[in-house]
Amino acid sequence: MRRWFNEDMKMSKRGFKEPSVPKTLFPVHDGLALLQEAKAQETEIVRREISGIYLTRFDGSGLSFQQTVFQNCRFMGCNFNETFFKDVKFINCDFYQSGFSDAGFKNCAFLSCKGDGADFYGSSMYHVSFQDCVMKEALFDAGKMSYVKGSHTDFSKSGFSKCKMSNMDWNRVSFREANFFKTVLKGIDFTTCGIEGIVLSEGKGELEGMVVNTLQALDFAKSLGIVIQSEKSEKG
Repeated sequence: MRRWFNEDMKMSKRGFKEPSVPKTLFPVHDGLALLQEAKAQETEIVRREISGIYLTRFDGSGLSFQQTVFQNCRFMGCNFNETFFKDVKFINCDFYQSGFSDAGFKNCAFLSCKGDGADFYGSSMYHVSFQDCVMKEALFDAGKMSYVKGSHTDFSKSGFSKCKMSNMDWNRVSFREANFFKTVLKGIDFTTCGIEGIVLSEGKGELEGMVVNTLQALDFAKSLGIVIQSEKSEKG
């Protein structure tokens, strides 16, 4: 599942790519039947518009989607481990406690989605965006993330430990109490983000090269035991 990601990483350092989705898609009237058929026949789902389905504990592991839009869908405790998504948009969808371990996301967008408790352990994300999403307590541990951006999204108490990150773009994203244990944050700009209480390794080596604002820097200094004193004015 990760081979495609590694190959694209070597290709170029081009800017962020939006999902390439055709204007005309084939509407799906029975989403569950489509997914079950694709699962049974091991076929790829391409150029479909899937709307309004509500699935609980569905096993969609190993499926493949391209140029597809999911809109107003709810996936409660579903299994999409080792599933591949390319040029896919998720609009107003809920992935509560669903699993995406070792899944691949390439040129994908999450718009106004919820993913509380979702598990993306070991997943690969390349050119993926999160906008106006709530992903509290989601797990992205041991994943690979490149050209991933987020705007007005809540990742509070989520896990990003031992991730490999590059070319990240975060704007007004909450990472409060998120876990970045042993994840290199060098060059990543958190100046507009909430990072209070983030979890780091004992030596806090993850902070090296991380871009923060003045107030954030003061908080980190205090966490390192540094005593900050204001300059005393000289007496005349």
